[in-house]
Amino acid sequence: MIMKKQETDLIFEARTTAEDQEKMRSDGVPEAEIPQVGVRRYRPSRFRVEPSDAKVKISMYLDGDVLEYFRKRAEQPNAAPYQTQINNELRKVMENGPTDTTRFERDILNDKKFLKKLKEKLGTV
Repeated sequence: MIMKKQETDLIFEARTTAEDQEKMRSDGVPEAEIPQVGVRRYRPSRFRVEPSDAKVKISMYLDGDVLEYFRKRAEQPNAAPYQTQINNELRKVMENGPTDTTRFERDILNDKKFLKKLKEKLGTV
């Protein structure tokens, strides 16, 4: 199978021969996954996964007060742009795992002694 990239349109060509099909069969490729003989042209997905250090442009909705908070922080002398600050905060969450509040909630919901006392208290209300 020959793959060729056409630089002008970012279109890829995949050529499959009968020999390619026989090789795939002998390699144990399921019949449903073996391409037909001929040439196929396709464009790569624009939603492909990028390297972790690459910036990817997206559109998303943020609460107005959240955006305003980061924009105000960005106005400070020597501050990073607000988009960079938002990215840095998201990275902290990603790398550090759950916050203390999340851990506290998980711990309290698994504390049988606390839950028993809470049940007793709610029973008197």
